[in-house]
Amino acid sequence: MKNKLIIFDLDGTLIDTLSDIEHIFNYVLIKNGLEKKSNNFYKKNIGNGLENLLRKCLPDSFVGDFDLLSNSVRDRYKDKLNTKTKIYNDIIPVLEYLKMNKVNMAVISNKLHLLAVRSVETYFNSYAMKVIGAEGGFPRKPSPDSTFHMLQHFNCSASDALFVGDSIVDIKTAQSANISSVGVLWGNGTEEDFKKQKSDFILESPLEMLDIL
Repeated sequence: MKNKLIIFDLDGTLIDTLSDIEHIFNYVLIKNGLEKKSNNFYKKNIGNGLENLLRKCLPDSFVGDFDLLSNSVRDRYKDKLNTKTKIYNDIIPVLEYLKMNKVNMAVISNKLHLLAVRSVETYFNSYAMKVIGAEGGFPRKPSPDSTFHMLQHFNCSASDALFVGDSIVDIKTAQSANISSVGVLWGNGTEEDFKKQKSDFILESPLEMLDIL
């Protein structure tokens, strides 16, 4: 097998967290007298980290305490993490295949590092995934620094790795690190966006991943 390392995004790629994200952010918005956002809004705007999403939730006229809101979202995440989260269909067979073939697996997420680690430990504890999340010692995606670290950690060349994700942030990250990019359509990304960003592969279902390894 050519590929020695598969780097996955987390939310929208391995696990469906959209309902949790919608609940957590809307809870904080409503509690602070702000207008809640739709499921489709979150689907279109997640992927760049908590603070960036929160800013998009706020009206241009907002003059309140942003840090207070941000901390409230963080606290709500800690209490309600993975309440409605589900593993996407057919992800586990793919991970089992990778494990059986001794392919290294890693997760790089713009989710807060401690929360990303908790999620991976909850759902994928048997796959020995190394995890780097936001505030985990590296700049957030699309910076390639965390990807370079994974390549070094696993002693893997860029040509022997894949980066799999559901947003153009993931594709940009892969391109910045000079590794092959895989855009997935079962999460929050669109085929149009992936084509525009020139993703190397675009997949409709997890099992299609087995054809490109």
